Amino acid sequence: MASTDPTALTEHLGRLVEDIAAGADQARTGGDILRLRDRLNRAWDGAKPGAHLSPEAYAALRLRCEAAQTRLTERFVSLRDSTPQPEPRLVIDPDGPTVDSFFEAETLAGDWTGRAEAAIGAAEARLGVRLPETLKALYRQRNGGVTDYFLATDSPDAPLEFEGDEALRGADDLWLTVLPGFDLAALERLESLGAISDGIDFGSDEDSWRTALPEIDRLIALSNHGSDLWLCLDYADAAPEPSVVLFDAIAPDRPGRITFRRPDFARFFAGLRRHGITVEDGIAMRGNRLLGEEA
Repeated sequence: MASTDPTALTEHLGRLVEDIAAGADQARTGGDILRLRDRLNRAWDGAKPGAHLSPEAYAALRLRCEAAQTRLTERFVSLRDSTPQPEPRLVIDPDGPTVDSFFEAETLAGDWTGRAEAAIGAAEARLGVRLPETLKALYRQRNGGVTDYFLATDSPDAPLEFEGDEALRGADDLWLTVLPGFDLAALERLESLGAISDGIDFGSDEDSWRTALPEIDRLIALSNHGSDLWLCLDYADAAPEPSVVLFDAIAPDRPGRITFRRPDFARFFAGLRRHGITVEDGIAMRGNRLLGEEA
């Protein structure tokens, strides 16, 4: 961690940016560029220069950082265009999640363990519902958070490996992103889709989500991508547990419709999958996420 002293921090990040720019010129593979970009992003985010430097010093340093990012991109494109590229490849991990493996981060410390039951109970009381047992087991691990397990398919024989641009386009149709935020919302942020809808200005009643979903107040949102996609627990006909649905507010064929459904959370959870690990130029990747150098 760099010093938070303004002068030392400016010098530290200045040297880092210079090293990254020089490394871009010396890079020989796309993997080299990925390593450099990851190093720059991690060091910059870890130093938090915006919190410790004057606005003027921060702005000047940020311009240098942006120039280094631009150089990395230019060098990456140059290497890509001058080097024969393998066919793009996508792999889906055949194994589903467990309660212990679902979240990307580690289980929270004992402080959360002692408060989890009370927090779950408070959320249930506020929402007027009983949360599914598998979902509560996840919340006992963490109060929401990021996960790699965000894919699901309605095709029982969907392939797990795709190679080539055309095959990858087909993969998007087979393997849906059903956790649109790549996460599970924290307990205190859970609310009905109806309440969320009421806070949006649709311009007319015809465009309101309530027109498409008469039972919208019985849907509890768990994950979302902006205001477009919402994964929800559907309590409209909960017997004995709610189903799990994906509400697409901007579906091109009929905006504001359910595009995915599972009869309960346990089966939804069991069907989740994540991208497998591939190696590009010596760099291990899980989908688009950089994991590091191949062992």
